[in-house]
Amino acid sequence: MFKPRRVTASKLDDRNRAERLAQTLPPLILAAEHIVNAFDMGVHGRRRAGTGEDFWQFKRYGPDDSAASIDWRQSAKREHVYIRQKEQETAETVWIWRDGSPTMDFTSGRTEDSKLARATLISLALALSLSKSGEKFGLLGQTEKASTGPASFNRFVGRITELDGPPLAGLNTANRLSNKSTVVMISDFLSDLEEITATVRHFVNLGCNGFILHIADPVEVDLPYQGRTRFLSVANDDNLTLGRVEAVREEYQTLFEAHRSAIAKLAENVSWDYAFHRTDKPAGDAFARLYAALNIRGK
Repeated sequence: MFKPRRVTASKLDDRNRAERLAQTLPPLILAAEHIVNAFDMGVHGRRRAGTGEDFWQFKRYGPDDSAASIDWRQSAKREHVYIRQKEQETAETVWIWRDGSPTMDFTSGRTEDSKLARATLISLALALSLSKSGEKFGLLGQTEKASTGPASFNRFVGRITELDGPPLAGLNTANRLSNKSTVVMISDFLSDLEEITATVRHFVNLGCNGFILHIADPVEVDLPYQGRTRFLSVANDDNLTLGRVEAVREEYQTLFEAHRSAIAKLAENVSWDYAFHRTDKPAGDAFARLYAALNIRGK
């Protein structure tokens, strides 16, 4: 059975990893700006009413919603069914969790970015777009309060390189979130499904909306190696050598897909959005999915 295992790093390892990430920060910020500018975010793509005015909002249809409230026109444009409701405009709060665990450092060399670098880039692009649109955002478990504006983005940049955020299992106590919050989780999710489920359910019980961005290196998906192959653990233990890796490829791919599908199903069951992103694909593709999910109040 596919059993992902989360490993921990020492404080010295974290410091070294943080220093390496900080060295890549200037080009990551530049790349984030290019991504955001390509989407011409403006006011987060929304036609805003004046503060306090009413507007139509669309949200994912859930088991407690009336079928009569379904907006079929909006639903036809999207993958899922949406309902239409009138709400008073309020500033949204988006909490971003970028997984900083050691497994995120992995890159196969078949793509320029490690999972950590790609997750950081997408997080920066999202924070920048929210900052420009005047919506509050924060780094879950690393900033006490959500805020907006250029100064907030600068603080976000400073904190995201420190890699001192909570692991998945620690998110339950990371921040006190309001029921109007949206939680964006960006990770390789190499954790037991039970742990992922417990964390997501915690935020659902708080009334939070959410988006799961599942990141993987292409070789983690395809296992393209041939012949005798040695796999090194990021924790420097439990290394594995296979005589003919191609002999287990099909079984591995089946188990990996089962894990991925289970996470996607979890998101669907709680009316969260889910996207799977390979690091050999453009970062803008993943950002586009995030942008669309957070842009439901549009046309």
